[in-house]
Amino acid sequence: MGEPLLKAAWPTDRSRHALFCLILVAGMFVICLIRLCGFVQDNAVNLLFDDQWALLSPLFQGQGPLSCFFLQDGPQRQGLGGFICWFLYWATGWNVRAEVWAEVVALALATAVAIALAARLRGRLAWSDAAFPLLLLSLVHWETMTLVTMLAYGILPLLLILLLAWAWTAKNFVTRVVWVGILGGLCLFSSYGLCGTVAAMGLALLLWLRPGQEQAKADRRQAGLILLCLGGAVAVFAHGYRWEPGVSGWRFPVPNWWDYPRFCALMFTSLLGLRFISVATVAAGAGLLGLMLAAFFGAAVMIWRRQATTREKVVWILTGTTLFYAALTAIGRLPTNIQAAFLWRYLTLMTPGVCGLALAAEGWAITRPKAIQRGISIGWIALAGMIWGNFLPEQYGAAVAQGKKIWIASYLRTHDLRAANKETNCSIYFPEPESPLIAGRLRWLEQRHLLFFRDVENNRRPGESPPAGQFPP
Repeated sequence: MGEPLLKAAWPTDRSRHALFCLILVAGMFVICLIRLCGFVQDNAVNLLFDDQWALLSPLFQGQGPLSCFFLQDGPQRQGLGGFICWFLYWATGWNVRAEVWAEVVALALATAVAIALAARLRGRLAWSDAAFPLLLLSLVHWETMTLVTMLAYGILPLLLILLLAWAWTAKNFVTRVVWVGILGGLCLFSSYGLCGTVAAMGLALLLWLRPGQEQAKADRRQAGLILLCLGGAVAVFAHGYRWEPGVSGWRFPVPNWWDYPRFCALMFTSLLGLRFISVATVAAGAGLLGLMLAAFFGAAVMIWRRQATTREKVVWILTGTTLFYAALTAIGRLPTNIQAAFLWRYLTLMTPGVCGLALAAEGWAITRPKAIQRGISIGWIALAGMIWGNFLPEQYGAAVAQGKKIWIASYLRTHDLRAANKETNCSIYFPEPESPLIAGRLRWLEQRHLLFFRDVENNRRPGESPPAGQFPP
């Protein structure tokens, strides 16, 4: 009798494997989060920079949080990110570091959602899920964290897009409609999260046209309700909207129209850490772009054939979001030059497509031999590891942080915007370095002891991070 009891108490191979996966994924999450937090602790500086001076205009003008929600900067609105920042800045004495830490929280939540989504689709956690922290908690986000801090631009939309994909996995009819409607609406209003809303509307339209074979009537009704909800959100979004290109001199198409697909390929090249133009780098980016297109159209075919599983729907949302974002960025930025494809701030919203590609590859490998499945998993880890292993952001972040701290020290000594710009050979507002508006806003902040002026009042070195373990005040 003792032997059967002993066997029952001893962990099985399956339970040991599950424990191994949990430890590996959790360990990788912690390691990546520690690196990200260390980067922020060292390089986040309490100084408004470039676009932030415009994005926070409602706060300077004494307007409420809804003004930040509906604020339009270029072709997109600030949405939930602007709404959160209104409260965050007033609660912390206009501390830019607080917004950076909010971005860290959003990235950690996005990573957790991605891991949970993958585990839900396959029914269990896998060791290859350790790739999600490597990808999503990497330093590719550094520009929107420590150069021009913008929670609304890409990091919060990344979280919302992954939650939107999660909402499509809900089994309950009402739950799915409600959450897809809510999250799709929030994505629409949250900067380039609108690409996720477009993908969701495309999926709903496809499912309305080609509902599943077993529950065609229910599927069509569900898709119709989602389209109705998202259509209503589009109507609200369009109220008072004005077309405002992100760059001066914008036109479409450009004479060298063949550079549009090359621009998109180079965005994927940049994600791989290859930040120069050559035949090899364009080919590498085009290869990743081609795989993502294959995953997207593969999911579309399965939906059209009425054979789509939840996995195909999630793949459609994630890859469709990134593909639409890449196309939109190419249309918007190519008129400047093709090198604009290498801007770091674009990389955040390239990551949902990479997650979708990994899920599509895993789904394709399910019916293949074990060796192919292991190869797909190793390839996914290697791709994410390549992205995580890029150490250029740490060099750039440190240089930018040092420059900002020197600028603050110069301004506190001179109280003159022009003098600080000249002394440090750096401008905090590039469209108009000696702008009277910016000079006036700096005086306004100083009178109220906000931003880095509050750091001086609290006896901290201007612009530096708070002591270890202390959240920014």
